[in-house]
Amino acid sequence: MIDPSTAAGTVILDILASIGVIAIMAVGSWVLGPVKWLVHARRIRKIIGIDRRFLFVYNPDANKSKVITFSQNGQIGEGRNSNEHSWRIRRGKLEIIHADGKCYSRFRYDPESGRLINTNEPGTRSIHGQFFVPQWEIPN
Repeated sequence: MIDPSTAAGTVILDILASIGVIAIMAVGSWVLGPVKWLVHARRIRKIIGIDRRFLFVYNPDANKSKVITFSQNGQIGEGRNSNEHSWRIRRGKLEIIHADGKCYSRFRYDPESGRLINTNEPGTRSIHGQFFVPQWEIPN
């Protein structure tokens, strides 16, 4: 047994307590990660709305943009091409799917700017710095 009245026992108990706290935090993060993804996914779905128009800045350095809409069936409506072919939400992020079925780019919602901002993650093929600006106009 560990004797907490000795210096060695106190150190060992402190180490075990630290390991326990780290383990609890790791399990908490593991459990809360998917909950966070659901919250982010819900927010993105609400922003996308039914055929809401977005200004998609696909080449920020050259100031090139176009209008894109997201159809409910997971297809890109207006602005569709082989790079922006369809969409899905995975792990709380909007993924734009290439015509070959692979993820072309991934976006997260930025509450400060109200934009969907490219995560620039490795493995995606899009130009870095892309973003979507929702167009909040009310139809007549």
